[in-house]
Amino acid sequence: MAVVHATSIGKARGSIGMNTYTVIGGETIAKEKVFNPRIPRTYKQMQTRVRWANLVNLWRTFSDTLHPSFEGKRPRVSDFNEFIAKNIKGTPVYLTSTEASLGATVIAAYDLTSGTLPSISVTVGTGDVPVSNISLGNLVIDGDTTLKQFSLAVVNNNPKFRNGDQISCFIGTQEQNSVTGIPFVEMQAYEVTLNVMDEETLLSDLVPANGFSTVDAKLGASGAVVGGIAWVHSRIENGEVKVSPQSFHVNNALLSQYQTSAKRQEAIVSYKGNLSVPFLTPDVDTPAAPVAP
Repeated sequence: MAVVHATSIGKARGSIGMNTYTVIGGETIAKEKVFNPRIPRTYKQMQTRVRWANLVNLWRTFSDTLHPSFEGKRPRVSDFNEFIAKNIKGTPVYLTSTEASLGATVIAAYDLTSGTLPSISVTVGTGDVPVSNISLGNLVIDGDTTLKQFSLAVVNNNPKFRNGDQISCFIGTQEQNSVTGIPFVEMQAYEVTLNVMDEETLLSDLVPANGFSTVDAKLGASGAVVGGIAWVHSRIENGEVKVSPQSFHVNNALLSQYQTSAKRQEAIVSYKGNLSVPFLTPDVDTPAAPVAP
């Protein structure tokens, strides 16, 4: 049995993957499901299990900054549950039992939010720096730029933005322990609410330049990002929070090491799972896209 702090995964209840959750005394308790040792865990079950660990560990790095992140989710379903459900069949990342218990985390192109506002696209600009599609017109952000100037630049040059909207930036830096080799992620989250009347200094008083710099006349990062980055657009509309659907824009050389079939097998074995693939089932995790005749 493991005790998972509620601030990391919310007050989750029910079953997710190979664990069952309940809340006792304000803490979220995770209990591994009991299996009959005479019945091996199936190949399908194990493919889900070895994907699940990285998602849980990554969610913890957000420290509640992804609330509320999914519009239209079912009543009583937490953002944590929705995050797992959205990504469990997406980009595979395989962690062994030991790696997972040590908090190993690898940045991948996971969905962070889902909603009805237009998505913010991310490309690579000058000097391999991530840049969003949020135009800043003639504004060059520097130490004297005010929130009013930034807000006017965004609202006047981007028809989908309004005064009072929020722009959030999530930067996950991929790191690796120099002794153990275990990968981990340093997560940074910044947000600013557009206000065309506020004379506060943008960079000194509100946000750092990490995710709020001018790159090729658009909103971008202050330098290259090793890991992942995403900008999220949100607003309050009719008393509800609306968000743009976003996933990490990834630049992570470490990722491919945790996506091979050999790594998948190593992870399955570490959980004492069944490696045998059903006879007529191709040995692939994610089916290939259909090819038109």
